[in-house]
Amino acid sequence: MSSNRIQRIVKWVPVAGKMTRISIMGEDVGENCTMVSNLGAAENRVVILMIPGNPGNEGFYAHFGRELLNNILKEQHSRGRRFLFYTVSSLNHVRMPDELQRVGEHENHDLFSLDEQVDHKLNFVRQFLPRAQQIYIFGHSIGSYMMLRILPQVIADGFNVVKAVALFPTIERMAESPNGKRLGSTLAVLSRHDWLAKLLSFWVDFMPTSMRKFLVRLNLRDPSIPTEIVDAATEIVGMNVFRNIVHMSNDELEQVVELDESLIEHNDRIHFYYGVKDGWCPIRHGRDMLERLGDEHVTLDEHDCEHAFVIKEGEIVARIVADYFH
Repeated sequence: MSSNRIQRIVKWVPVAGKMTRISIMGEDVGENCTMVSNLGAAENRVVILMIPGNPGNEGFYAHFGRELLNNILKEQHSRGRRFLFYTVSSLNHVRMPDELQRVGEHENHDLFSLDEQVDHKLNFVRQFLPRAQQIYIFGHSIGSYMMLRILPQVIADGFNVVKAVALFPTIERMAESPNGKRLGSTLAVLSRHDWLAKLLSFWVDFMPTSMRKFLVRLNLRDPSIPTEIVDAATEIVGMNVFRNIVHMSNDELEQVVELDESLIEHNDRIHFYYGVKDGWCPIRHGRDMLERLGDEHVTLDEHDCEHAFVIKEGEIVARIVADYFH
């Protein structure tokens, strides 16, 4: 299946009144793709929902989603099912166009907590996700935590969730991780003193997009990185997005502490994928979960993938998780 058969639609939609950028990928995706319809006996849709990490810009997952769909369709296209890959951005992790600030119930300068972002994802599912033949939910990093928080309610609402996949999950003891120890005090200061976060970042709003993109490419240092990654990284270079990234990151370190047992209540449907060199989720967490749930539900990475796998290892992870659809 050629990648040019995969279409991607990007739209702004009101999620509980708050304007949110989402993307939908698949074959023959039309402009009316956000219409939730009940196809009854003709239902042939398999929906994959991607909940991003932090930063929560859906563009970071475009290349990964395209590769995942290609791998799935190579094996399953003949079965007559239609696969759709939804990604929902986090609130104010993408700058709203000025005209949309007059439409929704929030503005670009508003800050959103981790709990508010969790509620936002549940509201998105209820408003915009089709009640498909099968639903797979993927969460990355703190997106795994959000996924597991909403999973019981999504199931109770009647959605046929067959698998919930946590990629490089940050679901416990984040402040004790190497990155948590390194960044914790800085994030706490910037979150507590929002004026300081503004002072450090206001100037980037005056930079032209071309200059921001140049700096992003300079920092990434790899011309083979997908264009969607560069574009998404360029979009997070802005004062209000930076403030929200900081605010949510500090929330994560304060709130994601000892493992909440309710997160793995539906462990028959959950699969964890842990990195072996993850600065946010040490491998010991993966080994603990492997001992607890077994290798049918826990995989330890064997490809040296980074926590932010979407930047350089999206194709590798896409090939691996495509097997979950067999």
